Amino acid sequence: MRRYLIVKLSSIGDIAHALPVARAIRQRMPDAEIDWVAQPEYQALLARCPDISRVIPFPRHHFLRGFPQFWRELRRVRYDAVLDLQGLLKSALPARLARRTARHKPVYGPAWAREGAGHFYSLTPVRAPGPRRHAVEELLDIAAIVAPPVAGEPFPRPRIEIEPAACEDVPGPRIGFAPFSRWATKNWAPEGFVELGRRLVGEMGARILLLGSAGDARSAAPLVEAIPNARNLCGHLDLPGLLAMMKSLDLLVSVDSGPLHWADAMGVPIVAIYGATDPVRTGPYYQHDHVVTVEGLACRPCHSRRCAVDGMPCLSTLSPDAVFEACMRWL
Repeated sequence: MRRYLIVKLSSIGDIAHALPVARAIRQRMPDAEIDWVAQPEYQALLARCPDISRVIPFPRHHFLRGFPQFWRELRRVRYDAVLDLQGLLKSALPARLARRTARHKPVYGPAWAREGAGHFYSLTPVRAPGPRRHAVEELLDIAAIVAPPVAGEPFPRPRIEIEPAACEDVPGPRIGFAPFSRWATKNWAPEGFVELGRRLVGEMGARILLLGSAGDARSAAPLVEAIPNARNLCGHLDLPGLLAMMKSLDLLVSVDSGPLHWADAMGVPIVAIYGATDPVRTGPYYQHDHVVTVEGLACRPCHSRRCAVDGMPCLSTLSPDAVFEACMRWL
């Protein structure tokens, strides 16, 4: 039996993009066992993925206090190879530590590694990264080093085992809004979500659920007040609860955020709103045809947290009508 360790510490959306690596290895090597190093807040999510045998929490926030336990967990298994899917110094270091416990077995990492992480790797994929390749495909290049693709195999779509949240039986579609991310340049104006929500309620009898973290609850409150039949769930769900709630939806409308990518991986119907970031590279991989963005702007995608153009045209010129039409393709 072969044993592998994946290192992908964060974030929630990036971890969703990395899940096909575990599925690819298990699909091609059914008896393989895969452990995963991630920050503790994502442990409960990865525990829902049956291709992963064990999740090892990386004590990033309390490193000195938590390192002895982390080191003991790494030493429990001798791995045949370590795959660093983060490509940063903070992930290359634990990958290298695991290598020392595995009789100097190889460490593989991405060709686009930064911060000197590449110096810790035994090998990187031969195929160079490109601006028109999706992050999922680039990570699968690393999986191909230890488990080469088989002709005619199905695409390694991740397995996520979670039941839909129990919901009251009411007429009309259940639609989730995930309007918040950490980047202002990803966030569509609240007025756009309000107009969209009112239309979905008025024309479709929809129930609108606002999804986000506890820190988003205050920002979501005006939207809930302005949209009839809306409910603010920001901060009321842990991460597994968020997945269960999304699994119960008829549609999720989201900016470029972690919940969007997990919903996409689970097969929840989505409409994805993109501004500064590039959906070709980091958009929803399985439902890429359901991205709404403003075309023809020379400034996008800028991949910047701050807009260098007055008025953030990549999002301010995106009309609620365009997003509503994208929703109606599902509804």
